[in-house]
Amino acid sequence: MANLYNLKRFDLNLLIIFECIYQHLSISKAAQTLFITPSAVSQSLQRLRVQLNDPLFVRSGKGITPTTVADNLHLHLEDNLNGLEQTINITGKTELKKRFIVYGPQFHAMPKFTQFMNILLEDTNLEVSYHDTSAETEEIEDVMNYRKADMVFTMEKCNSRALVCVPFCECPVTMICRQNHPRLGDHATSEELLKERFTLFQAREHQVKEYQKVNNAKYLTERDIAFTSSSMISIFNIIHNSDLVGLAPKYTYDLLKETLKLKEITPPQPLPTFMLYMVFSRSSMSLPFFSNIIKKMSEHDIIHFNDNK
Repeated sequence: MANLYNLKRFDLNLLIIFECIYQHLSISKAAQTLFITPSAVSQSLQRLRVQLNDPLFVRSGKGITPTTVADNLHLHLEDNLNGLEQTINITGKTELKKRFIVYGPQFHAMPKFTQFMNILLEDTNLEVSYHDTSAETEEIEDVMNYRKADMVFTMEKCNSRALVCVPFCECPVTMICRQNHPRLGDHATSEELLKERFTLFQAREHQVKEYQKVNNAKYLTERDIAFTSSSMISIFNIIHNSDLVGLAPKYTYDLLKETLKLKEITPPQPLPTFMLYMVFSRSSMSLPFFSNIIKKMSEHDIIHFNDNK
């Protein structure tokens, strides 16, 4: 019987990437076959080299040649991977519980996002696992490859041949405070706002900086930050219980304004919106289950996939 603890400690995807390199004797061709970047293939090979304490492949002319350890590893893997593939094909035809992993920000109140989730939940045999990316520091490709995400929602446009990046939803931003704020009415001047203390939603740093570059109004760049959090609900809660002012997604504000007794403030300059992108692996489109989800999203006018091939 296999030692499951040892298998758990080992990333089995490294063996798949190794076998693909071995078959093609090329990192770039392996990357094309697996629909990932050459950089991701090289990093995985380096991890496997460290674990096995062998270079596995050495330079030979313009190509690479497997070492003795690599040849032996291939001989052991060939039959085992074939058997594993057959097992997957057999079990894939049964009604096993499936899991769909999504990474994204805390903007669940968007109508399109609700529609997307409802499409996923139509499948009674599917478990949706949602992970917050507000404090995530990894690149999107790493989240897809190592966190095994099926789909990622991000404020950052992704450019990769291995990934599909589709504009998902334009998100308006609003300025809010509690309804009985002692100084601020429905409209506020720059001078009035500069006297107030603000909250700040702390998402991935480069995304926040990009938004702040666009949003260069004086009363925002010079605002006094009193409370910072990577939790959107904490931001709303502190505004509800204090005189702090904050910026928030309009859809989330509309959902919570009555419950938390919040009001919208019209600033002297309009607040810019931001675009949320939907990212998934190009290879996923070859899976009937996944391609059916994309088809339904297109039919419901959630995304326009044909324009972004």
